[in-house]
Amino acid sequence: MAKENAVLEAAETQEQTERMRGRIERIRFYNENNGYCILMVEPAEGTEGIPIDMIPTDPINSLITCVGYMPSIRVNEDYIFTGEWTTHPKYGEQFKFSQAEVVLPNTTEGAVRYLSSLAYGVGPATANKIVQAMGGEQALNNIMTEPEKLYKLDFLKPNQAEEMINALMENTVLAELSSMICREGIGPATAARIYAKYGKDAVEIVKENPYIIADDVFGIGFKKADTIARALGMKPDDPYRVEAAYKFMLQEAKNDGHVYLRPSDTIPRMEDLLGKEIVDKNAIAEACRALELRGRVVREGGKGSPIYDVDLYNAEVDLAEHITRLLAQPKQEWPGIESRIAAQENDMKIEYAPEQKEAVAVALQNPVSVITGGPGVGKTTVIKAICNLYAEKNPEAPIYLASPTGKAAKRMEEATGREAKTLHRLLRYAPEVGFGYNEEDQLPAPGLLIVDEVSMMDIELAASLFKAISEGITVVLVGDPDQLPSVGPGNVLNDIIESGVVPVVRLKFNYRQAGGSKIAEYAHHVVSGTVPPIGVVDGDYECRECEDPDEVIANVKAIIEEALAQGMNPMDIQVMAPMKRSSVGVDALNDLARELMNPASEEKPELPYGKISWRVGDKVMVVKNDYHLGVFNGDMGIVTAVASNSITVDIDGWNIGFDYDHLDELTHAYAITIHKSQGSEFKLAIMVCTTNHYIMLQRNLLYTGITRAKDRLVLLTSQRALKRAVENDVQTERLSALKERLRG
Repeated sequence: MAKENAVLEAAETQEQTERMRGRIERIRFYNENNGYCILMVEPAEGTEGIPIDMIPTDPINSLITCVGYMPSIRVNEDYIFTGEWTTHPKYGEQFKFSQAEVVLPNTTEGAVRYLSSLAYGVGPATANKIVQAMGGEQALNNIMTEPEKLYKLDFLKPNQAEEMINALMENTVLAELSSMICREGIGPATAARIYAKYGKDAVEIVKENPYIIADDVFGIGFKKADTIARALGMKPDDPYRVEAAYKFMLQEAKNDGHVYLRPSDTIPRMEDLLGKEIVDKNAIAEACRALELRGRVVREGGKGSPIYDVDLYNAEVDLAEHITRLLAQPKQEWPGIESRIAAQENDMKIEYAPEQKEAVAVALQNPVSVITGGPGVGKTTVIKAICNLYAEKNPEAPIYLASPTGKAAKRMEEATGREAKTLHRLLRYAPEVGFGYNEEDQLPAPGLLIVDEVSMMDIELAASLFKAISEGITVVLVGDPDQLPSVGPGNVLNDIIESGVVPVVRLKFNYRQAGGSKIAEYAHHVVSGTVPPIGVVDGDYECRECEDPDEVIANVKAIIEEALAQGMNPMDIQVMAPMKRSSVGVDALNDLARELMNPASEEKPELPYGKISWRVGDKVMVVKNDYHLGVFNGDMGIVTAVASNSITVDIDGWNIGFDYDHLDELTHAYAITIHKSQGSEFKLAIMVCTTNHYIMLQRNLLYTGITRAKDRLVLLTSQRALKRAVENDVQTERLSALKERLRG
């Protein structure tokens, strides 16, 4: 019934609109980023039974001003515009169209002219022969209905026939599709991707269920699909919409770090998403059942059991199974390992702490183990020893070193002198085929695999990794559970540790091995629950007491100016704050830092994008994984080129192009949230942490921010804010059943 109501409502809306046919004489304005255009149109009265009333016209040339959205515009071609008359306060009467359908010429001369513009090598003479062979005045309609006949024309090459058919279909279908869906934030590139997916059926498919494109077409989510659906007249409580919202709700829960949701969590989330007055509990339950029947949602057990997106369910189950599979292997025999560790101490001219010796022995003897600890505990020393001893015993076996991020992998490589890769590169990820190393084609064994910064590894990446690990590979997971958990879903490192099934060694803070770093020392104080000193400069640690927003801004400005004068560049300097909004949040600090580090000038082209712009020299961060481009959440780079509808970003030496429809995957990164700083390390870290951010102040956030500083930390805070952060050790709950699955 809801579907029938939607159709009736759309029909009623259609009756209230006006239609006119006209030929585009010229383009007054066209925005190629979103397809918005202002056209001057010569009306064609009464053509094909479409009447046109006396209408206001341009006093100079008697043309009608038409405004709307189109993907591409063919001047001197006829279109049927559907819309309504409006009065612009400055420009007067205009026809505002919501759809623009190209009209195929119905004369022999028009058909010849049209076809001669479609394919390479097809001029007026060849086009005329096609028209005569395909029915004269009805040639174009005949080609649309029976395109295969073009291939039978012996004077036309197969590739020319194919090019003409594709162009004819695209010109008509894409024009109708774009005028139907293009709205603010939905540009012609989106319409082109939809057309590329569905071809000539695109319009009908989108009209039937606009939400299907959120699943099928890359770069289109629920919100864009919802905008399109509402524009097409779909009712707010249509089952298609409720199901799409349910899937989106699970995706949003994933973005919040949850692997599953409890049924009681779904009702308020759906009400927030769709409106409490629009859908009831029965509609939500029905959407869940429908998605479960289609294999999109998984529930283990009956009423009240967790609700999983199928991909996250499979990831959690697979990860638990593969860790269990590896743990079932026998321990490695290492006769005389204590003497070998002692020899390593001798060779490296270092004295290991007792827990460091234990970590090396546990790692080498167990098929899977975990080594944890913060800065200054000697993790790098332990990793080096493990690598050296393993290579000594297994000189032909590979040693795999990896980390979730490129920056962390680079640090690992510099510290060990051995090649390290991101997990995606280690597993040979390719956008079209997925991970090259997988359950069927695993990493060659025997070997040693050490993964650093495991706290950043979400459940999906962890599942892909462990599926690719074959028996015979010794796996060592290294990470700091006191840091913030991964940006993605799950709490993998903590769940593995708390399961109790994997051997774990926690390294202790070592003042001598911390190399005199006060950053490491005060980070240790924070994680131990001790408030670090305020208003001091102590080695590489500086804490300035300031609470007033104007005072904070003045301090940030002075610190950046001093750093730039010392020769630092934007990639060396990182401003951080707990949250985006507030007078001293990331958004405000980004604007300040940008004008200091990369001020506008005529020599730096800019591309406007909504309320912001992208400027050559801008420091930017990727905020969502894009497997097609090969970039991942947290990657940072510098804008090196700006075009009319795209920018180029240098990310770790790779030039990546982002077109207009992908610019929402980037943000300015002169200032970032502490959450987004995970896995990175900066020469100078400027951390703002005041009571303006009160709701976000917690121990693991403060600790994570402090440990991002490599050479110098400047903490701008107040006694009240610092005390609140250290004493608030309540961890935000993440719904996951990994540790229970590991326990069996």
